[in-house]
Amino acid sequence: MRVTGSMQNMQLLGNLRNINESMTQGQNQLATGQRITRPSDDPIGVGYQMRYDTDLDRSDEFLNNAQTGTEILKTMDTLLQQASDVMKRARTLTLQAANGNYDAEQRKAISLEIKQLKEQLVTIGNSTYNGRFLFNGQKTDQAPYTVANAASEPTDSGLFYLYVSPSVKVPVSITGEEIFGQAGTDNAFQVLDDLATALDANNSAGISASLDKIDDSADRFSLGWAEIGARMNRFELMENRITSEQANLKEMRANVADVDVPTAITDLKMKEVVLQSALSTGARIMQTSLLDFLR
Repeated sequence: MRVTGSMQNMQLLGNLRNINESMTQGQNQLATGQRITRPSDDPIGVGYQMRYDTDLDRSDEFLNNAQTGTEILKTMDTLLQQASDVMKRARTLTLQAANGNYDAEQRKAISLEIKQLKEQLVTIGNSTYNGRFLFNGQKTDQAPYTVANAASEPTDSGLFYLYVSPSVKVPVSITGEEIFGQAGTDNAFQVLDDLATALDANNSAGISASLDKIDDSADRFSLGWAEIGARMNRFELMENRITSEQANLKEMRANVADVDVPTAITDLKMKEVVLQSALSTGARIMQTSLLDFLR
């Protein structure tokens, strides 16, 4: 087949266009840090990239849940410390009031502080995290206690869970009755109510009887503390596991989608050399063709 000057020029322009497109792609890869800038770059790789991105998005949600769960439980841990301090103070006051040297007026003065401690305990029981009540099971939009009826008010027995994997959920809520005691029994609120009544009545036997009940409430707080600690450990383990899984996913995604910068720079420089060679060769071809025409 006879190769004409026009055909040579068209071939030259086509080669230059291909080289320029390849260089543009290389420049885009270096600018974005992504080896795949459009689906046609690597159709199979795009599929893997999309799967890894989906897995990372879900993993971020689970990680956020684990971190949120830990923060909620840290808040509850602090609240139980405060509740424990309330009962310690109540015990100290009870021991003072049980002293036979205290008269009725002194015991009434102690009763006032006991009533304040009870109100403080109700406030702890009605504590929230991001607007959600912590000690009312699944009814996180309702306060579980009132000062007047805390001793007789049942709390919701449901649990509020957070998913830390597609198949693993961890409870973050604890029912108020698990911490403060069952409604209608010698729960922490009832113990303080009875103690205040005994103090107002100058009832030495009733005052002394409150000591064991206060200790029972303190023991219940300790059990709640242990449960919270166990859940915090579980969230921490899951957070570490999720973080490790994310690192693996990011590495696999990078192997598929991220550009190898040193290699990309080398390739781009080679393409620049090829472009210069093509331009130089093209110039010589066009000059030769013109001379042939003049001859």
